[in-house]
Parts: sequence; C-alpha cells; structure tokens
Amino acid sequence: MHKISASTQVLLFLYSTRNLVGSVLAIGGLALFFAGVISDWWFPIVAGLYALGWLAVPGNQELELKVRNEATQANLVDSLDELISASRPRLPAEATERLDRIHTVVTALAPKLFSGDVAMEHVVTLVHAVTRDLPGTVKNYLRLPAAFASIHVVENGKTARQLLLEQLDILDVQLAKIATNIYQDDAQALVSNGWFLKEKFHTVSFSA
Repeated sequence: MHKISASTQVLLFLYSTRNLVGSVLAIGGLALFFAGVISDWWFPIVAGLYALGWLAVPGNQELELKVRNEATQANLVDSLDELISASRPRLPAEATERLDRIHTVVTALAPKLFSGDVAMEHVVTLVHAVTRDLPGTVKNYLRLPAAFASIHVVENGKTARQLLLEQLDILDVQLAKIATNIYQDDAQALVSNGWFLKEKFHTVSFSA
C-alpha cells in the first residue's frame, strides 16, 4: 500500500469532521473574547473549546479509507504497468500477449477489490499473484540469456521460454477464474435483489 503523502494527510486533517467542529467552537470562543465576555485565560479557553469539539466527534475515517483504497488500487495497477513496461523488450511476443491479458483482468477488477464487496480470499489471491507470483516468474526468466532460454532444455523436455509461457498461462487462468467468481457473485446479488423486489411489491389478488 502506498504511504499517504504529507500534503494529503494535511488535507485529511483539515477536512475531518473533528477539525471542523473543533474549529467552530474555537471561533465561538474567539467571538466571546472580542465581545469582551471573556478576557483572562482566553487562550486556554479557546484551545479547550477546540479540544472539546475534537473529542466530542467520533473519528471519521471514511475519507482516509477512501484515499488508502485508491492508493492501493493505483499501486496494484502501477506495479503491473511497471513490470510489463520494463520486461516487454526482453520477453517473447507470446509472453507479452499473456501479460496484456492479465493486465486487462487486473485493471477491471482493481476498483472492486477494496470495496468490501469481494470475498477476502479472492482479494488475497489476486494481490499475491500480481505483486509476488507474476514478478517472480518474469524476473526468473529474465536472468537467463535469450539464446539459452529459447534453445536449451531445462526441465521435462521444455526450454525456459516454454516454461515461462506455461507458468504465465497458469496465472492467466487463475486470475480469469477469480474474475468469473467475482462477477458471478455480482450477478447472484442482482438476481437476489430481483427476488426481493418481486416479493416486496407483488400484487395480491383476492379473487378466486
């Protein structure tokens, strides 16, 4: 997850409900001071009013959560973009085609992953695939000279190039299954909602 920048943290603080309520109470204290209602200890009173407003309002993490989720989505897609961009010149065309398919799936799913509507097992599997399994697969291949990877058999009669394509296919299929499961969950939610609406608004007939 990306670390939230200092400027963003400042904005989160300024726009937080706690700060707004505390500021309103503090401004009220200043108004009392300028009106002559309070004079001695005005500064501690104003500070105390701000603290009272801050403590009276429950912490509102909705905005921070949204920012963190967006940063996570961006990190997931950006890390995949960087991997594909850096490795494309040294990968066979068949491998980049598979990476492009994986990129399409991940880009489509990234906004949904952190919405809270996707099963955590799907989120964990996809994130690990993109941030750990896929980079490891590509980097292991890129350690080899291109000629060696294409010509020399290294396991079960297969070259490193063939093994790379095989492993990318495994990841591609796995991610496609995750996407299918997520979309099926969404479709089932739509079906269930239709049943609920029919049950709620069905016409009752009292005729024989």
